[in-house]
Amino acid sequence: MVRFWVLFILILALLAFLAQILSKFNIINRKMRIYFGILLLVIAMGIGVFTFFQNKKEDEINNLAQFFLQGKSLICQVGTQNIETNRATFNFISGTLTLMGKEKSDYYRKTIPLKACKLKDDTKSH
Repeated sequence: MVRFWVLFILILALLAFLAQILSKFNIINRKMRIYFGILLLVIAMGIGVFTFFQNKKEDEINNLAQFFLQGKSLICQVGTQNIETNRATFNFISGTLTLMGKEKSDYYRKTIPLKACKLKDDTKSH
């Protein structure tokens, strides 16, 4: 979260500096500088909101990976089918953040993206 705020403040300061330079060389007038500032602020806020939600989603995926590696079961939605995954039947592939069925299981070579899964205990409350 700190990374988000540092990045947000840095971008905002750079945009303000750019507006000052454009104003100093009479490329834009005072009224245009205000509109430019508002536009840049909206863009910076949009980037900030996008980054916030991306970080939140990334944290959820990392938590699911940790739970799986700790031996907890996950329920994964594959099409219309709910599959219970655990370390006995699936391997975790860290490079692609997926689960792949083990050779001696019913799900051999079945690949499931981790983002399609939830912790088994959490599914009762949803």
